[in-house]
Amino acid sequence: MVTRADGPSPTHVIAHLSDPHVLCDGSLLGGRIDTVGQLRQAMHRVEASGEAIDVVVISGDLTAHADPASYRLLLDIVEPVVERLGARLVLTAGNHDERAPLAQAVTGAPSEGPLDTSTTVRGLRIVGMDSAVPGHHHGGFSVDQYDWLATELADPAEHGSVLVMHHPPLRYRSPVMRLLDFDDPARLASILKGTDVRAILCGHLHVTSFGVLAGIPVFVAGAVSYADDAGAPRDELMAVDGPQSWNLVEVHADQVVATVVPVAAHPTWPALSSEVRDFMDAVPADDKREVFSRKPARPARPTGY
Repeated sequence: MVTRADGPSPTHVIAHLSDPHVLCDGSLLGGRIDTVGQLRQAMHRVEASGEAIDVVVISGDLTAHADPASYRLLLDIVEPVVERLGARLVLTAGNHDERAPLAQAVTGAPSEGPLDTSTTVRGLRIVGMDSAVPGHHHGGFSVDQYDWLATELADPAEHGSVLVMHHPPLRYRSPVMRLLDFDDPARLASILKGTDVRAILCGHLHVTSFGVLAGIPVFVAGAVSYADDAGAPRDELMAVDGPQSWNLVEVHADQVVATVVPVAAHPTWPALSSEVRDFMDAVPADDKREVFSRKPARPARPTGY
């Protein structure tokens, strides 16, 4: 296998999914999307990735209608995969979720309070925040939530923290979706400044997107259910059955990297021939980079006629 001798492995790996919009009655979302099939396919891809996944995150809009049966179905699909991976599961609420039935499914007791959680995995703290404003589709935190977050982050974790929330604290291209954005990114930035938060994981937009808040990278996972056609005119909001995706988030000692993974499995072929792989396997580790990276000499071009 072609490897670099000095290439460090990540300390933690997170499978970040979002917006499955599960419907438990067999109906299709928008008359088009089999959300249950999409979630099953996504979880199969997570498990088949071969990655040593520490945490599976689903950042909101877990169900389409917030009914108890849909939450139970989601957990029935997700939890066995998480258990086989030996991972932890972190769920946050989105604007299509409701607090009482979500709390009932996750904790066994209904609650009208936000499902804010803190989960530490081998020194990495995952803070899940409910950014869904009750009775509305836009996002925000209450005063109590800001206070809880500040208290939770007061003491640094060994490997830092990752914040998970549904609504991205970013300005999206769509004027329609801006009506439903997070209401006070500046206040959140003031809370996060100087803390050990290393990345913010979000959903809501149904498209893979990236930005920065208070110097912290914000990774928005493309939805599992359906995608926003980001190539359509910005004044339109066009849904598309593809390219649904999730993010593979690798936490290194000095950086956090997110890679987009398609939900659907596409035909593949080896990018490296067996001859190249066999040759590189015989190259000493300290020489692999030089041998693999060096371009072959090009023949001189004729200078005249």
